[in-house]
Amino acid sequence: MLLGRALMGDTSCFGEVVDDRFHLLSGGMLEGYRRVGRSLPLADLVLGAPLTGVRLIAVMGGFLEPGTSRPPGIQPMWVPKACGFVGGDRAQIRVPAALTGAVQMEAELAVVVGRPLRGASPAEAAEAIFGWTVFNDVTAAEYVAPGLWATAKSIDGFASWGPWIRRDLTERRVLEGLAITGTLNGSKVQAGNTRYFRFAPSEILSHISHRISLFPGDVVTLGTPPPAVDAAAGDHMVCEVEEVGVLTNQLLAAGSEE
Repeated sequence: MLLGRALMGDTSCFGEVVDDRFHLLSGGMLEGYRRVGRSLPLADLVLGAPLTGVRLIAVMGGFLEPGTSRPPGIQPMWVPKACGFVGGDRAQIRVPAALTGAVQMEAELAVVVGRPLRGASPAEAAEAIFGWTVFNDVTAAEYVAPGLWATAKSIDGFASWGPWIRRDLTERRVLEGLAITGTLNGSKVQAGNTRYFRFAPSEILSHISHRISLFPGDVVTLGTPPPAVDAAAGDHMVCEVEEVGVLTNQLLAAGSEE
């Protein structure tokens, strides 16, 4: 099941994507929904971020090198990604004039929380997963070296996710291995696989929930296959996760026209 949000002028609506059709839904995506009996061609629509006004959390160092194992005693590393103006598929991402360093694209798989979690076990966290989505964790590289990760991750507009949430995917399938691919101007620049996640997604959700409570709609993006890739204004970025979806964006300089 694929759930998305179509942009329609000044408003938007939720829908289920089936066979290249967008079936309109009534109700909230997280609170219960049903089809209203009307559908639109998916090709005629622009899909925004599936949910708005939700919190984003970015995992860092999410991947093991192939052939290595997780050292004992380490814990997940993550930071709140507090950017506004979050985009969806085909969104333009604008680079503020105040930035002087490189901007990086990071193709990632993200997990969407479906119920409140506080002090949860990994098993409880796994039961609370609402679904999975593709995430472009855009990062201002100039703040990475001094360790200002929250700033690097939280520039306005430096997040895009979608094009939908896939609900009928299990964590077990994710850990068996899904390919993650990043493409810049048609050239493949990132390639990885979720079988090399350092932690299971449910372990990460559990770890976070023992420090900050998680709520329905929170999106935790699970890290990018190294290395992150420098992008420049005008570049077209494509993030793809096998069995989940393809997310496209263009990076633009502030104040520029498409």
